[in-house]
Amino acid sequence: MTNTQRNTTVLSILVVIIFSTGAILVQNVKKKLSEVQAKNVHLKAEIFKYDKLINMQAKLEKDFAALRLLIAEQSKVLVQTDTPAGTFSYLLKILKWMNTNINFDFAMSKSESVGANWNEYIISGKGEYFKVADLVKQLEYQRALLSLEDVSVTTDPSAVSDTVYFSIVFRTHYTLQGTEIDAINKKNVPPFAPLYALFKPRIWEKPQETLIDPLLIDVDTALLIGITDSRVFMRDTYGIIHIMSVGDKVAYGYLYAIDKSQDKVIFRLNEYGTQEDRTIFLKKK
Repeated sequence: MTNTQRNTTVLSILVVIIFSTGAILVQNVKKKLSEVQAKNVHLKAEIFKYDKLINMQAKLEKDFAALRLLIAEQSKVLVQTDTPAGTFSYLLKILKWMNTNINFDFAMSKSESVGANWNEYIISGKGEYFKVADLVKQLEYQRALLSLEDVSVTTDPSAVSDTVYFSIVFRTHYTLQGTEIDAINKKNVPPFAPLYALFKPRIWEKPQETLIDPLLIDVDTALLIGITDSRVFMRDTYGIIHIMSVGDKVAYGYLYAIDKSQDKVIFRLNEYGTQEDRTIFLKKK
C-alpha cells in the first residue's frame, strides 16, 4: 500500500469518526434541548397558574370574608375555642344587645375534651325577674351553641316586687373548625313577653278596682228601666240611658239574653277570670 492510499484510508476513518461523534453529539443536544423545552413549557404553565392565583388573591380574600360573615350569621354555630375570658365577654355582649344590665357572679365549674369539647359555667346573682328570663332566652336562642343545663329562680321577700335570686348553669361547645366567638353577630330574638307580673299577689281580701272603658255600661251600678222583646233600656250612674240588644258589649262582657215574659235580662260576664251569668230584673214601681 502506498503512502497516498494509507493517508486516504486514515483520513476516511477520521472523517467517519468525526461525523459519527458529531451525529451523536447532535442527537444528545437535540434530546437535551427537547427536555429543556418540555420543562420550559411545564414551567410556563406553572407560572401562568400561579400568576392567575396571585391575581385572584383579592377575590379569594373577599370571598373568604363573605363566607366567614355567612357562617357567623347562621342560626347556630360552634365557636372555635372557648375560654372563661371569652365566654364572659360574650355574656357582656348579650347584655349590651339586650340594652340592660344584670349583676352576676361568674365561674367555670368543669370541662370535657374527650369525645366532645365543652366547658361548663355557672352564673348567679340577683335582678328583676323579666330581665333574668330574657337573659335565659338570649342564651338559648343566640347564635353561639350553648346548652342550658339548669336554671333556678327564688324570690327575695325583703326586696321589691319581681326581684329574684337566680342561678344558671350552661355549657359552651366548641370545635377547631368553628367560628371565632368575637365574629358572631347579633341575632334578633324577641324579648320575653309575660302576660302579667308573676311575683305580684293576685289574691286580695276584696276585689281590686280595675279600669273599664267609660263608654261601656257597668251592669252592677246601672238600673234596668225598660224592656221589650228585642231591646233593653238601662240608666247608668251618670243618668245616661243605654239602649241595647243581645250581643251588645258591657263592662266585662255582653248582653246574653232578654226574657220579656219574666221582665229580666241576662248578662254574661268575666270579671274575675271565671265566666258567669248575671241576671237583672225590671223593678216596677
